[in-house]
Amino acid sequence: MKKQQWQTHVQAFNKSGLSKREYADSHKLVYYQFVYWSQKINQQSADAFVPVKLTPEQPIQKTTTPLGVLEFPNGARLLIHSPELLALLPSLLAR
Repeated sequence: MKKQQWQTHVQAFNKSGLSKREYADSHKLVYYQFVYWSQKINQQSADAFVPVKLTPEQPIQKTTTPLGVLEFPNGARLLIHSPELLALLPSLLAR
């Protein structure tokens, strides 16, 4: 099976709500191959840059003390000073 076919399956699985075992069995996929490709493709997606464009109705007000801190596994930290960005964060992370 080609990478594009695995990508199609992984995208469908991510939306399915099924376990990897259930999805693989229902689509007659070799479970361990599906797990491998799922991890590989999802990791590539996680590494991809996701541009964020804020278009607030009012100017963003910054505070000196961060309202939130997002820490990544690689040690990078994102300090959030904007209440608007903090409010958008859950929907951005749900992607």
